[in-house]
Amino acid sequence: MNRRLIALISAVVLAGATYVLGYSSLFTVSGVEVVGSKNPINPGITVGQKLARVETRAIAAKFERLDWVASATVSRNWINGKVVIELTERTPVAIFNNQVIDSSGKSFELRSAPTKPLVSIQAGDMEAAVSAVEFFTSLPEELKSALTVVKVRSTGAFVLEINNAGKNLEIRWGTNSDNELKLKVYKALLALPENSEIKRVDVSAPHAPIVK
Repeated sequence: MNRRLIALISAVVLAGATYVLGYSSLFTVSGVEVVGSKNPINPGITVGQKLARVETRAIAAKFERLDWVASATVSRNWINGKVVIELTERTPVAIFNNQVIDSSGKSFELRSAPTKPLVSIQAGDMEAAVSAVEFFTSLPEELKSALTVVKVRSTGAFVLEINNAGKNLEIRWGTNSDNELKLKVYKALLALPENSEIKRVDVSAPHAPIVK
C-alpha cells in the first residue's frame, strides 16, 4: 500500500469522524446536570446540541468569572450524552468593610441568606482580615458560635466580642498563640459565680488574666 493510498484513507477516516462528532445526531446533548449550586443558573447548553461543540473549558471559565463561584469544571459523557457542570460556591464566613468574604478574603455577593449570622471583622487591611478569619475559624464551636465581632489590632492582637447568654462580653485574646491555655482560663473565669456580671476578660497573658 503506497503512501498516497494511506494518506487518502486517513483523510476519509478523519472526515468521517469529524462529521460524526460535529454534525451527526449520534452524539448530541441528552441532558445537563448542575452539581454544587443551590441557586438556579443558566448553563448556556441546550438539549440536542452537538456534544463536540460544547466547549467545556470556555463554559467553566465563564462560571469562574462569577464572584460567588470558587471553581468550576465541565465534563461531557460521550456514551449517554450528558453534560455535567460542577460548581464550588464560595462559603461566606465574615463581613469586612461591609462586604461578605470567604476564608481567602475574596468578597462576593450572596446568592441566598446565610444559615447563621456572619462575624464582623474590623481590621486595617485585607491581610489582617484574612488572619482574623484563620484565627476565629480555628476556635472551638462553643466559642465560635457566640462570636459577633473580631477586631485586629495593629500589633496583631485579637479582641473578640461575643454574645454570652444575651450579654455582650469582650475578650482581649492577644496574639494567635497559647490558644488552648487561653480557652481553658477563659472557661474557668466564666464558671466563677463572682464573674457572672463581668463585661471584659483579658487572657492575652493567660497566667495573669484580668476581668472587669
